[in-house]
Amino acid sequence: MSQHYFETNYKDFPITVILGWDRPMQHVFLVIRKPPELVDETLQVLDENFLYSNLYEKDPFGHDLDYYREVLRHFQISVPESMFNEVEHDAVRNVGNRFVKHGADGSLTELSS
Repeated sequence: MSQHYFETNYKDFPITVILGWDRPMQHVFLVIRKPPELVDETLQVLDENFLYSNLYEKDPFGHDLDYYREVLRHFQISVPESMFNEVEHDAVRNVGNRFVKHGADGSLTELSS
């Protein structure tokens, strides 16, 4: 599984966006981690750890990167384009065990591979 991290803020709370490629399941995924004290009326599932997780979707494994772009737009969260580009490359190469932190300027830091 590749995991691409971006730390930002949502409604003045720190959040972490994780976008990646799940090699065993052969799908892209998106989760948005949040602090427990952040409560948002747009949530479909109440979870103290996540603002969003593809696992809460009716079809959790059937979405592409464009779908997750729309999810992020729904929450008005911007991430670097590098996240989408790198996850797309991971999917094409069927990459697993790759962890990358993305900067707002599009920079990448490989945490592990």
